[in-house]
Amino acid sequence: MVSVLIRLGLAFGSTVAVFWLLINPWRDSEAKILAAMFSAIGVQSASEAFGNQILVLPVHAAPFLATISPSCSALAAILGFAAITAFVVQGPIRRRLLAFSAAATVVLVCNFLRIGLSMYVGVRTNAQGLTAFHDWVGTAFGILYVLAGFTLYLWVLLPSNRTLLKEYGHAT
Repeated sequence: MVSVLIRLGLAFGSTVAVFWLLINPWRDSEAKILAAMFSAIGVQSASEAFGNQILVLPVHAAPFLATISPSCSALAAILGFAAITAFVVQGPIRRRLLAFSAAATVVLVCNFLRIGLSMYVGVRTNAQGLTAFHDWVGTAFGILYVLAGFTLYLWVLLPSNRTLLKEYGHAT
């Protein structure tokens, strides 16, 4: 019981500590990457990043700065998967790292897609359109992709039924 509590304490404590150490540079990087992605696809109306903010130039509205807040960043979910990998689950390190990499990739790619779609809605409408899309569609999508990442994490981490049957002498 003490071992479990220590591992859970390490998981929570390290996640919070690393989050607060990395959140500002991480958000700045996310903004730069998103602005570069918009620039690469030719959407110049959301291609300038200033720290953790992106300048949005809507088609028929006043320009505004969209901020990537700490809760909008992919960092918390990725650190959560890292803490689970390091402190909670046991098993071969290679398999745990593969599960973490798969889940983190899903979360990172989908979060860029979520923020990018929010930015695009802001470009096509205005700041209120971006906020409404972000708050409703973005939140629902965020929940779904974290669950998808966790499902993939478990799928990669856990042995298949065939492997379990072989281990218990019931090979087919």
